[in-house]
Amino acid sequence: MNLYEYEGKKLFSRYGIAVPRSVLWRKGRAPRRAWMAGPVVLKAQVLLGERKKAGGIILATGAADAARRSHAMFGKNIVGEIVKNILVEERISQADEWYVSFSCDTARRAPVLALSPSGGTGILRARVFVIDPSSGVEDFFFRDAIRSAGFQREDIFQLLGVVKKLWSIFWNESALLAEINPLFRLSSGELVAGDAKIIFDDEKVRPAARRFISLGGDIAILASGGGASLLSIDALVRAGGRPANYTEYSGNPPASVVRTLTKKVLSQKGLRGCWVVGGTANFTDIYETLSGFVAGLREVRPRPRYPIVIRRDGPRQREAFRMLERVREDEGYQLYFSGSETSLSESARAMVEHSYRNTGVRRARK
Repeated sequence: MNLYEYEGKKLFSRYGIAVPRSVLWRKGRAPRRAWMAGPVVLKAQVLLGERKKAGGIILATGAADAARRSHAMFGKNIVGEIVKNILVEERISQADEWYVSFSCDTARRAPVLALSPSGGTGILRARVFVIDPSSGVEDFFFRDAIRSAGFQREDIFQLLGVVKKLWSIFWNESALLAEINPLFRLSSGELVAGDAKIIFDDEKVRPAARRFISLGGDIAILASGGGASLLSIDALVRAGGRPANYTEYSGNPPASVVRTLTKKVLSQKGLRGCWVVGGTANFTDIYETLSGFVAGLREVRPRPRYPIVIRRDGPRQREAFRMLERVREDEGYQLYFSGSETSLSESARAMVEHSYRNTGVRRARK
């Protein structure tokens, strides 16, 4: 699923990335024009690119001009989509234009960071940096990437803040693409996102329709994050484990969704362990999702006797772990849990050790 620009910028604002002052003009519902006394930009809200060449981005001198030009834009076919909404935005001039994005590289089977000190068409010269989240993504990685991409030393610290926030969006929201082009650098030094392109996996916005793929192994996996779940499987295989399935439950789903998915995952035959894994979330309620997991766990028959390793961090994590401690003590499940202090690779190794210890079962070859 692609987000419209105005939706992407709302997400940017939630994560602390600055965006221009704007108002959404819906067809037949004119917005207040008090702040539109000066120059503004009218942006047709369509999902495909190249809208500027098709007349989907127009400059206006003020409120009256914006109203006239907006009426002409509504109903227009822009790159195959009829314009129903227009983003009216303050015009930014005399600014440098940069490019920054995170995306999933299917060839490398890893997320990548792309950077360029030239936005717009300059993205063709963007430097690309492969990321290995299993070992943790530290500030020095981003700083080195920014420096290598050709940015000036005085810009590194400012850009680092935006890159980290965009990474949080990409990782925590399970995006396939999180892109800012252009990222304006104002004369004041402030960085402002001039555009927003966000693409989610369809399952991100339809949490009840989770994809499930059987992999034939004996360690069940419940992962949070589309791209992250694939990295988790890779980490488990490298540690010598045999994944039983692929599925994920990102997008801050309610406990009921996680409960249903848990029952499906743990109903597989021949399991020797279960791995509940994810990164550090910003907007996923860890207590809510782990409550759903426990509810589903209790309904599985026969009762799981194998080890369950949980690596999760984020809002209400401490409350969630206290709940897991009570479940472990009162109900006897083999629960092992940790937060971000344990790396993805370390958690995978712990899962393998607990699952195959004293079973006579040989680990898979790495």
